[in-house]
Amino acid sequence: MRGRPASSSAPTRPQLLVLGALATLTIWTALSAVWSPAPDDSLLEPQRTLAYLAFVLAAVVVAGSLCSGVLAGTAVVCGYALGQRLLQGPPDPPDPFEGTLLQEPLGYANGLGGLAAIGLAIAISRLVFDLRLRPLHGALTSIFVVTLWLTGSRGGWVAAIVGTAVALALGAGRARVARIVAATAAVALAAALTLPASSLADDLAEPAGDRVWYWNVAWNEVSDAPLTGKGAGTFELAWLERQPIPTPVLDAHSLYLETLAELGLVGLALLVLALAPPLAAGFRGVEPAATGGYVAFLIHAGLDWDWELPAVTIAGLACAAALLMRERASYGAL
Repeated sequence: MRGRPASSSAPTRPQLLVLGALATLTIWTALSAVWSPAPDDSLLEPQRTLAYLAFVLAAVVVAGSLCSGVLAGTAVVCGYALGQRLLQGPPDPPDPFEGTLLQEPLGYANGLGGLAAIGLAIAISRLVFDLRLRPLHGALTSIFVVTLWLTGSRGGWVAAIVGTAVALALGAGRARVARIVAATAAVALAAALTLPASSLADDLAEPAGDRVWYWNVAWNEVSDAPLTGKGAGTFELAWLERQPIPTPVLDAHSLYLETLAELGLVGLALLVLALAPPLAAGFRGVEPAATGGYVAFLIHAGLDWDWELPAVTIAGLACAAALLMRERASYGAL
């Protein structure tokens, strides 16, 4: 019931929906080992989802300043990365996969870019709307911008721009504008993921890069088993079987498309049920900074393998938990 304050200990309906969807997704992921061609690999995947479920549950119970915690945590990681680069310089010889891009301490430049994108959306929102700590948030904004620049992460920039635009619109009381920005970004992301399913993959690969082929293989898996998927953790096997280009790949580089390929429409529906309630809360204006950080995570997760990078996913889920906690006053406890 709206309008009745919830008790500090009882979970709200949106919180229960997120927790229930994550728990069911964990079970469905484990069950996929039954039809998976690699059951041992499939049984490793629910362990990660279970860890994310445990984190969200702990965040909901403990509450606290989660958004500020995300900002501080991302700043520490990005500050460490920049400090290490300043002291040691670019790797010599360059990394065979990442070259001289900034990648540590995560070991993946695009992953570090995704983390910086979350922090940047939060920092800019607070820089604009929190006058008391403007110098601090200005310094943090600089750290995240430089980190993003040195990672060379195009997906990170896209996520940061969309997340920041949403946060600024909500902070200015323009919820309709925020929804339009998010919807436009979602449609563009869906189009980018869908186009490689067709015979256009060859033409798209040259300007867009190898991800087009990852997504093309994932769509082939979807067509083989649309409802249940081929089994958690099996994308690597699908890639080895089809392998349109001679590159080793473990993941489809999109949380949503990989979930659809490995766990089918059932798995994707459960994932959406887990991720949607915090977003809905955010668009009701409960905390613009956390909403911007969460949107940045959702966009970046659609373009990379963030679900397998706990540092990035935990930051995103902490923003989600912050949004759920801020809605306590708007929902009655069950």
